[in-house]
Amino acid sequence: MKRNWLLYLVIFSLALNFGTIGAFAYLRYQDRQAVGKEAPAPPGPMGLRDLWLALNLDQEQRQTLRRLAPEHRRRVGQLRREMAAKRQELFEQLKGEQPDWSAIQGKIREISAQQGKLEEEIVQFLLECKKHLKPEQHAAFITLVERRLCSPRGDACGPVMGPHRPHGGPGKGRGPGPHGGPPPPPPPPEER
Repeated sequence: MKRNWLLYLVIFSLALNFGTIGAFAYLRYQDRQAVGKEAPAPPGPMGLRDLWLALNLDQEQRQTLRRLAPEHRRRVGQLRREMAAKRQELFEQLKGEQPDWSAIQGKIREISAQQGKLEEEIVQFLLECKKHLKPEQHAAFITLVERRLCSPRGDACGPVMGPHRPHGGPGKGRGPGPHGGPPPPPPPPEER
């Protein structure tokens, strides 16, 4: 009789273990599916052909943009390479036994300045493109730029941050947002 109970107990234990493993695997699968649906990847860079189609550019405008684009791409590429090199230098400083905080701050300032130059280059290119548009194309151009730079919800401009991007974005417990980060500061007391 004891042997039967022991056999039933082993079978029950195995069933419980398989059930737990199965539930864990199912939940893991669901999490991966939710991540894919939660934050769609931001659109990639818009090519000249897409821009021409969206703005209905004439032949002269196309030639002008075709002439401006290669130099812009070269400058952006150079700025990005320089920024990557500065980030690598920062990483090397961090790897040291006792990193020098003032040197790290200096490198961070260099990276920030480089990022500023990159932003300036992009905005200068956008302004140069806008100069060659007809007035009726300006609104469509601004809409395209806004769509590329701002989140679909319209709550923030800049790169859309999803779960596989830096910082996780709002609501992921990694920064300010409706579900994460510290609570907002209390309003200032009213003067009476």
